[in-house]
Amino acid sequence: MELGDFREELLDAIQVRLPVDATKEDRDFAFLCEVSERLTQAEEFHDLVPSHFRGTGSKGRKLRVDGYELDDSDDSIRLVIVEFSGAGQAEVLSRTRAEALFGQLQVFVEDALSGKIWSSVPDGMEDGLELAGMISDKHAVLGRYRFYLLTDANLSERVKDLPQGEIDGRAIEYHVWDVGRLNTVSSSPFGAEELEIDFTQFVSGGLPCLAASQADDYQGYLAVIPGEALAQLYDSYGSKLLEGNVRSYLSASGKINKGIQGTIRKEPERFFVYNNGISATATSACVVETPLGHRLVSARYFQIVNGGQTTASLHVAKRKDNADLEAIHVPMKLSVVTARDAEKLDDMIQSIAMYSNKQNKVSDADFFSNHPYHRAMERLSRRIPAPAVEDAQYHTYWFYERARGQYQNEQSGLTQAQKRDFLRTNPRPQLIVKTDLAKFENSWRQLPHVVSFGAQKNFANFAEYICGQWGEDGLLFNNDTYFKEVIARAILFRAVEKLVSAADWYEGGYRANIVTYSIAKLASMIALQKPGHILNFRETWTHQAISEPLGNQLESIAKEVVQAITTPPVSQMNVTEWCKKKECWEKVLALPIRLTDGLTAELVSPGEVRDINREKRQQGAMDGGIHAVTDVIQRGPGYWAAILDWARRHSPVYGKEADLLRNASKSGWIPTPMQAACLIKVSTRLEEEGFKRG
Repeated sequence: MELGDFREELLDAIQVRLPVDATKEDRDFAFLCEVSERLTQAEEFHDLVPSHFRGTGSKGRKLRVDGYELDDSDDSIRLVIVEFSGAGQAEVLSRTRAEALFGQLQVFVEDALSGKIWSSVPDGMEDGLELAGMISDKHAVLGRYRFYLLTDANLSERVKDLPQGEIDGRAIEYHVWDVGRLNTVSSSPFGAEELEIDFTQFVSGGLPCLAASQADDYQGYLAVIPGEALAQLYDSYGSKLLEGNVRSYLSASGKINKGIQGTIRKEPERFFVYNNGISATATSACVVETPLGHRLVSARYFQIVNGGQTTASLHVAKRKDNADLEAIHVPMKLSVVTARDAEKLDDMIQSIAMYSNKQNKVSDADFFSNHPYHRAMERLSRRIPAPAVEDAQYHTYWFYERARGQYQNEQSGLTQAQKRDFLRTNPRPQLIVKTDLAKFENSWRQLPHVVSFGAQKNFANFAEYICGQWGEDGLLFNNDTYFKEVIARAILFRAVEKLVSAADWYEGGYRANIVTYSIAKLASMIALQKPGHILNFRETWTHQAISEPLGNQLESIAKEVVQAITTPPVSQMNVTEWCKKKECWEKVLALPIRLTDGLTAELVSPGEVRDINREKRQQGAMDGGIHAVTDVIQRGPGYWAAILDWARRHSPVYGKEADLLRNASKSGWIPTPMQAACLIKVSTRLEEEGFKRG
């Protein structure tokens, strides 16, 4: 996308988030939320928490912070500051201005560590002291600080690299995300910044390697990486090196493996023998021939898909214990995925990650991104138009992004007129990514404390729920009614975000927690006070907005929720951490709030609920059958003839399965839904056993 068009689209997305009488602080907050959500999708952030604090620190210096994120995977903390103008033309951000803004973050950290920040707290800025306290508590175990500057300006071309700084022996990295860099990631077919690793910076000449395997869509290499180099690599790039599922698993399980630590300390020379090494993927690689053999010089979008504990444990041993890693060498399998289609590329990397971890304690739920649930949601989102609202003469769609970058890739290659048409029918405010959907659903499932853990951990929890409920055919989820209810809950969630932001009682901070707790409280009130009834999601879908009684009820709930979640039982306890505890939810659950008569009148009765559930199952069965038949026909007789021939030679099929395969190989034959489902099941099994589509 052209830079000017991208910035205009970005400003439009921010405008949607703003209240009518928006202040400068409101605009900065909206910019932070919009950009952080995009960078979360790009896996630059994982759980950024807005936390605005500004004032004058020691020696009369300005200090400021707008958000933070603790990364348990690499013992770092990200601190964010924004520079947003919203002007019609992008301004130029000079090096002097960038350094001044980063300086304000540094003063905040220095004064937090010295305790001086507590002596001069501006009115309304008390919440920022929680972050200061957290930094003071965590500093001893932190490996580094990562400072982020988010801006709608263009970074001056004169600014090259900003050298690392230091606070009390901890390195500071500086990351500027200007509008140009944001556009580059947005336009990437992979939906993420394809970071290129230069291995010669860690090992002279690169890594020794061998070409091991090759196919149309990948090239495989075997390499050996010194333990010292792997630890340095992780120290430099942190959890950005870890594939998303592996990162979530590593954070949840604890990154110190006692067995690995024992080998590092007692038998480092046997590390290669005892350890399985690491598996990684990349989108391209540079391998050169030298007098000493082939060397892996660099790799683009390098991701560790197995061996996260090995990598993190080496890093911890080096940083915390100053362990000698000289004798340690780690085997590495690198799969360079050369698929040109972005969706196929993402699917293949996910599959490599899944199969690489099959022998470890990473559950199938950890690789939920490939689950049929997402394909069903994607299919339904492309097929079901939302009702036209506000006298519009056209329908729109809620675009579900199953694979990263799909929304942007749909626009690639379009003319300006075609792109305008696409954005009119698929407006960005109606884009839903996987982690957002999990947030909407788990809020309504009354798990606000789980949602408060952040996008990745909440997504893992939702994955376990869907995997447990999906069954053989997913009839509860794979139907129009469920999809419309999901969108209604998305509308509800986003409406509460706006409601809270515009409320005169809202003093800033913890909006994400207020929203999820308020929605969960509403769900619990309906379940307890009107058993058997449900919220009228059908009406929310039809009007693409929540009703006035529902809005009034939610505002009264949110007002009570704020007080409950911002007054932890222990003085000085961090509110964000308090919101992650089940005890916080139990406190909100006990709030004596009654359903209003207006909302009660809108609830769906138990009899209607039974009809809706029956409709879901019937519709799911019908939709699933139609999809299976369509899938069989679209694959074509040639596919079924090829798979039948492969089966004869490698994995014979008999009886009904063989008959169906023979029939599917003939032109003009149309299976019944039950026959189609059987064929899809057979083909899935044979593909897992080795058959490859032509």
